[in-house]
Amino acid sequence: MTLHMHAFQPDLGTLMRFATRERLLPPGGDLGYLFHSVLSGTFGESAPKPFIWCAPGTRSGGAAGRLLCYSPLSLDDLITHIVSFAEPTIAALLDVDSAASKSMPEMFSPGSRLGFRVRIRPVVRTGKERDGTGGRERDAYIDGTTGVEHSDGRAACYLQWLHKHLAAGGARLEGGTIEAFMLTRLMTRDRSGERSRRDAPTGPDAMACGTLTVDDPQRFSALLARGIGRFRAFGFGMLLLSPPTRPTG
Repeated sequence: MTLHMHAFQPDLGTLMRFATRERLLPPGGDLGYLFHSVLSGTFGESAPKPFIWCAPGTRSGGAAGRLLCYSPLSLDDLITHIVSFAEPTIAALLDVDSAASKSMPEMFSPGSRLGFRVRIRPVVRTGKERDGTGGRERDAYIDGTTGVEHSDGRAACYLQWLHKHLAAGGARLEGGTIEAFMLTRLMTRDRSGERSRRDAPTGPDAMACGTLTVDDPQRFSALLARGIGRFRAFGFGMLLLSPPTRPTG
C-alpha cells in the first residue's frame, strides 16, 4: 500500500463561520471535531486520518495554516470522490484546488533513524471488559491505583506512554521531549448508546518530538498509516517525520 500525505489550505475565516453556524466547536475552541466533520462530509468513509491542523504561524503551518493528513488514496482518487458524491458547500471548505500531495516511502529500512513530531492524547483505558470494550479513560499521568499524579512527572509519563505505542508499532524511541502541553476539551461523537450524541471530554493534549529507530519496517509502515493512540480522527496521532538529530557523545 502506498501512503500519501495531503496538505489542504482551507480559508480559516470561512471554516470558523461554518463551525459557528453548525455548532462544531467545544468550549476552548479545539478544531478537531470541525475538521473531522468537514473531512467526513467531503470524503465519507474515505476521509483521511490521522490528520493534524498546523495553525498559521506555527511550524508546518505557514502564513495561512495547513491541514496535513495521511491517506492510502491519492489526491486524484479523493477528488474523484468529491466530484461523484460530496455536497458542494462542504467540499468547498477544504479548497481542494490548492491542495498539495506526495507519496510517502513504501518502507523504511531496519535501523533507519527518523526525527518526528506528533500530537498525542496520552490516555489509558481502565476497567475494560475481556473483549476490550467498556471502561473509562484517564490521563496517563494519573496513577490508576491511587488516583494521584505519578511521581515521575508528567513529561516522563507521556514519553513512557509514547515509547509503548512506538514499540508496538515496530519503532524504538531514542529520545524525546514534550514541547507543549495543555488540557483541552474535545468534541466527539458517542455512539455507545441507542442514540449518537456529541460529547466534550477534557483530557491531556501534548506535542512530542524526538528521534526514533525503525526496528520492524512493516509494522512501522502500518503505524504511520494508522496513527498513534486514540482520537486519531480528531487531530491526534499523526507522525510527522524529519531528518534525525545527530547522536551526542
